[in-house]
Amino acid sequence: MSRIAPKPKYLSDGDSKKEGGYSRALFQTLSFAYKPYRGRILLCLALGLSGRGLLLANTNVIGYWVDALIGKETPLSGYTSAQYVFLLLGMASVGFVLTISFRVGFSRLSAQAISTFYDEVTLRTSRLPMSFFDNTPAGRIITRFSSDYGNIFRLFGGPLAEFLSIIFDLVMMVILITVASPYYLILVAFIAVMNFLVYKFNQEKLRTSRRELSASRSPSIAHFAETTQGASTIRSFRRQRSFAERFENLDRHFLNQKMSTTKHLISFSFQMNSLTALLLLITGVSAYFMVERGWTTIGSVGVAFAFIALSGNTVQMFFEWLTQFEEAMIGVERLDQYLRMPIEKGSLLPASATFATGHATYSPTLEKYLSGRRLTEERNASVQVSQLWFRYREDLPWVLKGVDFEVKAGERLGIVGRTGSGKSSLIQALFHLYPIDKGHISINGHEPRFNDKLGENSSGMDLNLYRQSMAFIAQEPILFQGSLRFNLDIKENLPEERLWEVLEQVGLREWVEMQPGGLEMRIEERGKNLSLGERQLLCMARCLLQEAPIVIMDEATSSVDPQSEEIMVKATEEFFSDRTQIIIAHRLSTLAKCDRILWLQNGEIVSLGPTSEVLPRFKNTELV
Repeated sequence: MSRIAPKPKYLSDGDSKKEGGYSRALFQTLSFAYKPYRGRILLCLALGLSGRGLLLANTNVIGYWVDALIGKETPLSGYTSAQYVFLLLGMASVGFVLTISFRVGFSRLSAQAISTFYDEVTLRTSRLPMSFFDNTPAGRIITRFSSDYGNIFRLFGGPLAEFLSIIFDLVMMVILITVASPYYLILVAFIAVMNFLVYKFNQEKLRTSRRELSASRSPSIAHFAETTQGASTIRSFRRQRSFAERFENLDRHFLNQKMSTTKHLISFSFQMNSLTALLLLITGVSAYFMVERGWTTIGSVGVAFAFIALSGNTVQMFFEWLTQFEEAMIGVERLDQYLRMPIEKGSLLPASATFATGHATYSPTLEKYLSGRRLTEERNASVQVSQLWFRYREDLPWVLKGVDFEVKAGERLGIVGRTGSGKSSLIQALFHLYPIDKGHISINGHEPRFNDKLGENSSGMDLNLYRQSMAFIAQEPILFQGSLRFNLDIKENLPEERLWEVLEQVGLREWVEMQPGGLEMRIEERGKNLSLGERQLLCMARCLLQEAPIVIMDEATSSVDPQSEEIMVKATEEFFSDRTQIIIAHRLSTLAKCDRILWLQNGEIVSLGPTSEVLPRFKNTELV
């Protein structure tokens, strides 16, 4: 008997579901994106409307030509056949040039505007609180910046010009039908109203279906990302089958939702096609009776019939494009959620941010001033931790409880404790990566500012300036995709000689010189083309180049080879000898030359004192 996989219970990964229409904020966001290009876009629209008008007006000219041939009086009765031909060619040529100019110009401007929107969302997402990244599945974030943005760019980046051309066509058809025979406006109005009613009947169903489709993408992507990152562990524990089954369930749900959305679209299209067929039938019958009664001419009937047949199809296309526009708007809606989320307290957007979303933003003058400032011109700085209570969320237990100590300027402080004692959490608190509920942390007596106000009365130092005063070497070295130079020179302003000097210090100069490209060698994502020791030493070099007064190392030597460990220990003793150092070490021998040892247990300080006193006591408890 085949096994039937259960339906996933939490397919959206907690993604919020929207219902009803779009908020005003959504259209405000699009206004922000298009505002810098407004003048040029209006010019493009004028060109597009004129171009479509000239192309469609050819039908009226042909109608006048037909009436002139059978002896009817027209506005162009004095024209010869040759003049009619030249007029038609001229109108078609100019209309074609104007239409192409509109499409190319508008598409480029629209693509730039949407790219600006993407950049602004990225800018704010990079400054969201750490709790957002802790609680949000990676697949959901990836989906918004890939699939949802793809839906936006697919329409706004170019096809939007086609959608606007359809609107131009409808406007010009109404005008030209009126010129040919006003009676047919009744039919056009009738079919427009009928199409609108069909659209409104299907609108909420299509909108909900597309929202469900967008939400159903992220779980399978998140699961796939989790699987690729933990492939070796999954294979070791022989869990391939369960992971594959879960992915199949998630993917099946997505495909089912896609099928459901497609069915709604096909039903909508069928209803539209039926209305177009009805319009053509009514037009043909009415044309016969109007010619019989002398209400219109044969040429006018030909013009009106051509436009009505075309308008019926165009109206259908308009509403079908409108449903695609809805899909793009859902993508805008989902990215706009990230755009308007509260960013990390104390963090400010750069002066280059242009969307007025209410977030605190640096002024160009202040940003330039802070870019050249340091917390202190001294080689080291003191750190004060006063009655610190720390937890990652309000609903979680305390991980640090009443921690109180000071690291003097130039001192080397070692931190020890068993797993879960709060060592790494203390580092998170030092950088203020999470809000501190109780207590204070300061550098040289200065705390970072968290009120997001930039005035004469605002207290505390800039959060970025505060964090720049601490260089960090993590247990898992972090490198970014790009060149080696990019990974070493954070501010991209150091001379090449300085980079080589530091690489020499950490013992990597000869290795880098042997690599193709030297400083321009390619570093793959997370440095996966390098060994762990090479990654850690490069992080050490980056730390040296940062020249921060405080250096923090979190289990930096726990996974490296003896040679790399020797270099890193040497760094603590020589390279950073004049800096303030805070060192968490797995190998206690690394802490032997520290000035003092801080012993943590269950988030509380057990002991703080000279290394010769605290370290032996801690060793004895580890042996018990």
